[in-house]
Amino acid sequence: MSAQQQQVEWLVLVDDNDKELGLDTRENCHKGMGKRHRAFVVFLYDKEGRMLLQRRSMKKKLWPAYWDVSVTSHVYQGETYEGAGIRRSKQELNVDVKKLDRKLDYTYWAKFGDYCENEFCVLLTGKLEGPADPNPDEIMETKYLTMDELGADMSRNPEKYTPWFKIAFEKYAQQKSR
Repeated sequence: MSAQQQQVEWLVLVDDNDKELGLDTRENCHKGMGKRHRAFVVFLYDKEGRMLLQRRSMKKKLWPAYWDVSVTSHVYQGETYEGAGIRRSKQELNVDVKKLDRKLDYTYWAKFGDYCENEFCVLLTGKLEGPADPNPDEIMETKYLTMDELGADMSRNPEKYTPWFKIAFEKYAQQKSR
């Protein structure tokens, strides 16, 4: 485990409208029924308009080896969603993302063994400026898919994708079709 992972990570507790309620540890936020906290997902696109997907490392406590969004994590106290997305893009993919655009938000709850996700989640989108160099502690594999290819694969193999990715993709696809 890295030094960063050994440190206690404090997450921002919120209500269903993203009103800040306090702080609690990452562990407490994910145990049992969990506690609602701030999180984000990022869809990063290459020059051809394909989305970068990551397959979560086997080291992950929640949903290891599942296909996931380009980048995902939590927002720390005093941080914006966009700032957190840029920070984690560097940590997970070793890429410098210049700008992220907020597209939508949603709340969700999903159980995984004795743990769960209970999040107020914001979807951010951006462009990849260069090749990704994934952190092996976070990511075991990457691939690029068009939105159509992703939608087709998610329909055929929903069990291969994280719950927050499926929700974000569906909401984003609905938004884009309006």
